[in-house]
Amino acid sequence: MFIVEENAPSPKEFLSLRKSAGMGARSLEGAKKGLGNELYAVKLLEYSTKKIVGMGRVVGDGGTVYHICDMVIHPEWQRHGGGTIIMNLIMKYISNQNTPDAYVNLMADIEGFYEKWDFVKTSPTSEGMYLKSK
Repeated sequence: MFIVEENAPSPKEFLSLRKSAGMGARSLEGAKKGLGNELYAVKLLEYSTKKIVGMGRVVGDGGTVYHICDMVIHPEWQRHGGGTIIMNLIMKYISNQNTPDAYVNLMADIEGFYEKWDFVKTSPTSEGMYLKSK
């Protein structure tokens, strides 16, 4: 059903996939600058068409913090196991870094999905915050 590639999508694939899933906009300039600088990236291609249908990335310093971001599955392919494939590979990558006490975080927008990998909500101890640059 899927072809797995352990690399980042092209900037156009990245922007298109995010838009298809209703995720916040990113600029083409930002995508060109950022993609390829992550610690790890996974993309899923639909087997017969070779079109990208999912992705996930890890950014951070590679030792003390790992941030899982850009987790997205095209709406037509949600609930077919693609998100689990991506997260399993991401968690394997992080585990293989052998960095005890590293902080692994993400912004969850799906209730009950990330708990499978032992993620817990930070509140009330801390709250997620963001600032989108202008």
